[in-house]
Amino acid sequence: MLEGVVETIEKGGSLIANAPTGIGKTAASLSPALAYAIENGKTVFFLTPKHSHHYIVVETLRKMRQRYKKRVVSVDIIGKQWTCLYEGARDLTSKEFNHFCRAHKRNETCRFHNSVYKDGSKNLSDKAKGAIREIKKRGPLHSEEAMEICKEHGLCPYEISVLLARSADVVVCDYYHIFHPSVRPAFLMRMDKSLEDIVLIVDEAHNLPGRVRRLMSHSLGEYTIRQAIKEAKVLREENLETDLESLLDVLKHFGKKLRASEMYIKKEELVDEIEASMNLKVEPFIDDLEAFAETILELPNRYRSYCMSIASFLREWIDDKNESAHARIFDVYRSHTGKRFQVSIKCLDPAIATEDIFSAVHASVLMSGTLLPMEMYETLLGIHNPRMEQYCNPFPPENRIVLLTHGMTTKFTKRSDFMWGKIGRSLTKIINDVPGNVAAFFPSYHILETVSRLVDVGDKELLIEKQEMKKRQRYELYKRLAHLSDGKGGALFAVQAGSFSEGMDFPGKMLDCVVVVGLPLERPTLETESLINYYDLKFGRGWDFGYIYPAMNRALQAAGRCIRSESDRGAIILMDDRFNWKNYRRCFPKDMKFIVTEKPEMYVEKFFGAI
Repeated sequence: MLEGVVETIEKGGSLIANAPTGIGKTAASLSPALAYAIENGKTVFFLTPKHSHHYIVVETLRKMRQRYKKRVVSVDIIGKQWTCLYEGARDLTSKEFNHFCRAHKRNETCRFHNSVYKDGSKNLSDKAKGAIREIKKRGPLHSEEAMEICKEHGLCPYEISVLLARSADVVVCDYYHIFHPSVRPAFLMRMDKSLEDIVLIVDEAHNLPGRVRRLMSHSLGEYTIRQAIKEAKVLREENLETDLESLLDVLKHFGKKLRASEMYIKKEELVDEIEASMNLKVEPFIDDLEAFAETILELPNRYRSYCMSIASFLREWIDDKNESAHARIFDVYRSHTGKRFQVSIKCLDPAIATEDIFSAVHASVLMSGTLLPMEMYETLLGIHNPRMEQYCNPFPPENRIVLLTHGMTTKFTKRSDFMWGKIGRSLTKIINDVPGNVAAFFPSYHILETVSRLVDVGDKELLIEKQEMKKRQRYELYKRLAHLSDGKGGALFAVQAGSFSEGMDFPGKMLDCVVVVGLPLERPTLETESLINYYDLKFGRGWDFGYIYPAMNRALQAAGRCIRSESDRGAIILMDDRFNWKNYRRCFPKDMKFIVTEKPEMYVEKFFGAI
């Protein structure tokens, strides 16, 4: 992998690397990228999907600095909102925070931002210069460590990070900073960077298509409009209040047309109904909302404006760009106050945001343990002529057994009490035959709850992930599982595509066996239907790209929790007939060997009995 990264960066272009977890992907991509960047005046941008992933990158940079005694300037940037020193900033939506921050900077009312510069000029204050020197000297630092230094000096952590990035060799940040079309230009301009001078590394790249589509999607619901009406009442803007009441009536009008939980809606339908209801064109209404929102944000202790959120949505709604690559959907959702309506623009094509970026950067490396089939990512992200490499698992093959069960499935047409009982009995035997911890990952909370009532975990402790759990509660469950690994063990029941199946590591002996129960196929919503139809029209691969392969990716992410290093030993059981279907098998690594069986517990007992 190291050789592949070196050649790609030297020649320019892209590498799509499917590489097993635990082989050192971060070091294999970061070290040659950094060496090339320092020698050629480039900057490495290392993108991760979650804040927790930044930790590994910064720790790797620290080890490189210790090893080579060479000073590396790096900056770990998380979202501006998460470093803001104002109390309450984290409670806002991202759009609300951006409006709040812009208003305070423009009005020079943010004391933390003001402290970075001398008397409103562009010259740095002595405190800012001192903080930057300290971060460089002590670095590489995690964002939390840099934030503490800024807090001590009363400085905006994000502003200091951006200033530091101008001289950085490595910038660690989120997908959002580079792939959000309205964020990237300002982000790079502030750093005095251009795409052409960037070596881009995308970690956990299997997340990128879905993440970009979400970044490019927008929605407007009743709650936002009701809150905007309250804003108008605060300043007694009666005309705006009336218009917003009319907008709320428009949503209710379309709600009366619903014959199911959702329906497609055309751009002109919503625009015409708004204009008829208000007797006002949409564009002037948007201008009024934006002007009023600026007034709201100038008020003391006002961090958000719902009017601005509505204005932003309506601007997106009337935009004519890439019309065919979006689905417009009206649907109903449940809130604590009952049934509510919302309208959404769902982005179907991530290449709208990614194709130009991958073409412009000097070189890029996309890596993950689940990037199969690689041709799908090449196509969906609009990457031209990439180098595609599938690196085999170098860990001892005798340390892993992979079983594909026959006769069990969560396929909708096969669901029954008999099938749930069969799955429950098989899980009972497997859990009791494994000496340590077992994790079973299900396609939904409903199936998890149904099957869990039919499983007897014996002497083990059963830990169940609940849908309403907060992040802290999930972490407590994780710590409990770690504690149980020293005793008789525990059985964790969680969902696929959740925190436990993708966001957490289970090192060493923390997990002896993973059972993936069923496939987490998307619900048959209008968005899923639109995605399949769009990919069918554009690529001729709608069912694969929009439905089957993403589900297989989520299932394999869960399966990958078990073997994370050369010393790990474990069993992986894929409990659904569909895993053995030809089209689904294309998503498995070429070096993964299977045993197809109706009695997985027999092989599990033999595997662990040989220890």
